[in-house]
Amino acid sequence: VPQTGSIGLGISIMSYNNRVHFGLIADAKLVPDPDAVISRFVPEFEKLLYLSLMGNWDHGMDGVAAEQLVLP
Repeated sequence: VPQTGSIGLGISIMSYNNRVHFGLIADAKLVPDPDAVISRFVPEFEKLLYLSLMGNWDHGMDGVAAEQLVLP
């Protein structure tokens, strides 16, 4: 993730060869513990994957539809 100017946090997500790779570049003043951010990547991505598998594959899922799946 290229950094320039006033950008203090960069997150990249790349898929290649049936794998998903995450990257993070952070300004230490803004994100003193980047490992805390990184540790949430996999669990949150798994939630997105789960939601996509629960959805109707014949139609796209927007934010409202996703919330209806997870909120009571």
